[in-house]
Amino acid sequence: MKHLLVLALTLSLSSCATEFKRQWEAAGKQAAKAGVEGRWEGTWKSEVNGHHGSLRAIVGPALNPEGDHCFHYHATWKGWLQGAYQATHRVTKGRAIHSFSGQHQMPRIYGGAYTYSGRISGDEFSACYQSAKDKGTYQMRRVR
Repeated sequence: MKHLLVLALTLSLSSCATEFKRQWEAAGKQAAKAGVEGRWEGTWKSEVNGHHGSLRAIVGPALNPEGDHCFHYHATWKGWLQGAYQATHRVTKGRAIHSFSGQHQMPRIYGGAYTYSGRISGDEFSACYQSAKDKGTYQMRRVR
């Protein structure tokens, strides 16, 4: 039964990945923007178990005056599993560095509530994540 639950969750995250791919391609047809908005690509790595994979993100425009942005992530792991999800992060704009933080509720099997904090400086994106079951980092570069 547990294996069926994992399979069902994986398949549901994979369907989200299809939507991410459409949004990724559409974002690539738009002019690159300064700041946090746009397409990002890189890797993630768990400090707990060493798992790692590729990571992409599409950061949308500000949703409100407080600086909330939708970060749409797509990750791979174990070489063939993939999933996509969206999280709202509050972005604080600095002179040369933008910092962000936020949280996202994932299914309990994947660790439940995840918290994020990071910074974007020019074309460099670095962040940390943490949940009850995992913590790690990710590094990305802007895709033009």
